[in-house]
Amino acid sequence: MALRNLGLTFGLTITTLAIFGLAWGTTGYEMLIVSMGWPHIILGFLFYFGRVLRGEWHARPSFFILALLTLFLWATHYAYTITGFISIYFTYHVFRDEVAIYFQTRARHKLRGAVYVAGFVPFLLLMFIITDPRPQHYRQDLRRVELNEAQFSASRWTLIRFAPISYSHGKDFYFYMRAPRAEGTRAQYNTLATIENTRGDGEIRISDREWDRAHDLVFKPYYSSDESVNQEETLIPDQTIPIELTGGYPVGQTFTAERHDLAGVWIPTRRMAGTTTPSLSADQPARFVFHLTPDTSLPLPPLSPTLNAIRWALVALLIIVVLWKALPHLKQNRIFWLYFLFLGAIFAVLQEVIRVGSGAGYEFPIMFQLVVVFHYWSWYVFSFDKLNAMSQVKTGTLPTASTAYDRMIGQLRSTGRFTILVVALNLIFIAGVFWYSQRHEPAALRYVFDYSYFLYFLVFHVTFSFGPRQKPREKGVRTSTTSVVNAAPV
Repeated sequence: MALRNLGLTFGLTITTLAIFGLAWGTTGYEMLIVSMGWPHIILGFLFYFGRVLRGEWHARPSFFILALLTLFLWATHYAYTITGFISIYFTYHVFRDEVAIYFQTRARHKLRGAVYVAGFVPFLLLMFIITDPRPQHYRQDLRRVELNEAQFSASRWTLIRFAPISYSHGKDFYFYMRAPRAEGTRAQYNTLATIENTRGDGEIRISDREWDRAHDLVFKPYYSSDESVNQEETLIPDQTIPIELTGGYPVGQTFTAERHDLAGVWIPTRRMAGTTTPSLSADQPARFVFHLTPDTSLPLPPLSPTLNAIRWALVALLIIVVLWKALPHLKQNRIFWLYFLFLGAIFAVLQEVIRVGSGAGYEFPIMFQLVVVFHYWSWYVFSFDKLNAMSQVKTGTLPTASTAYDRMIGQLRSTGRFTILVVALNLIFIAGVFWYSQRHEPAALRYVFDYSYFLYFLVFHVTFSFGPRQKPREKGVRTSTTSVVNAAPV
């Protein structure tokens, strides 16, 4: 049963990602996460908040503590852009839930106590340390534009347009461009960079790093209120050097927007001497990808030999801890460990497929996006499986509703009502996300439908999942570090 549900979850995840990716490219993955995410967060909090209203064990004091922690993480993300931490934070939440989902599914949802698997927490830490969790691997695009050679000027200014950002005034941005398939193309292009510091609001980045040979790219932001789209009158500064755009590495610049409705970037482009025109190189055209992100932080460098040695020593220590914790209970939990290793192997294969596909220029989602959508579907598959199991239980054995809130939640024990609510919420938010992605107005909708702002609500969702579930049955009994987080419509 657990393997069947796991297969169904992966099938739904890959199918929906493929549909949204084929329809809207990388923007489609972000639209999917936001549109499916809101019903998940709303329903999850709806079930959680009942424990607070009922005044269950430690529910109310923990609610205020978790609210303060959420505000702290929000403020930190606003000030420093901790997207990498949020990704790891959410991934831990996903795997933690999968443990409880597995045991509840095998027990046909009859478990009332918490679930604890010896050695699981150090095993998760081991997974994160073995992988590369540096923040640059989780950077999210605010806008992404694909261009070909025909859209580039051979010797003048080129305008790269994107959907206006209505709230851009005073915000910091980082744009960069790369040509994933530049190798073998006949037409090669340069842009220009200034040797002197011509902009006080940013710096040039080559391969995502500072470059000591130049200070700034030559560029000019374009706003939707600009009357002219002709940039020929703009003078190029003196003392510039050429920068190759088709070198296979990202070329970019950080800057601060001076107005609202940032809608593009002007850059000077020149086709290098000795290369053919786009019409003559149609068999292998250069394909450029422009990225705009609010994350202006420099990527963390690879670990030094000393830190790398410490990392591997920590890996060895965690392996010892995992074995020390898990081996005494291996006979009891061996089916779970086989299941979880199978789950991890599927994610590892998908991660490699994404890495190879993205390197070949395909618009695949990043691994974090796949994990998020997997979690959404896992929650739905688990919830409907539990409703099916509950429908076979005699009515008198189900918990009675003591308050109006509990009676409202009790209505959702019906598979039909729960299905109608889930479908209605998803349709509403899909429509809202699609509207915002096309019009980007009114500006206030960005707080609900913009992917970059939605990360704040993922933090909210994960943080409140750490609320206490139930009072320990007796003193000295260790409660679970794993629970069904907002998991079932009970």
